[in-house]
Amino acid sequence: MSKGVMTCLPPHDGHPGVEIIWAADCREAFNQGVKLAQTWLDNARSGWLWAVMIAERDLLPCAIERRAFEVGFLSRVHQRICSPRC
Repeated sequence: MSKGVMTCLPPHDGHPGVEIIWAADCREAFNQGVKLAQTWLDNARSGWLWAVMIAERDLLPCAIERRAFEVGFLSRVHQRICSPRC
């Protein structure tokens, strides 16, 4: 039985990172979600958060990758919201 594949969200904005283990290799989708969230946060929050996430998420081919993308995206936003600086 596979032990899974770990993705890693690094610490950011003074908030700790997290490690998540997936049943399949979802690192690329997870990292895409993190990167898109950071882009949204850096660009004066252009567009609706949910619309930005859904439009990119739906381009992924399978459910587990879409889930990993969502988790990466929302985890990065969570770090910003829970930042001691904000």
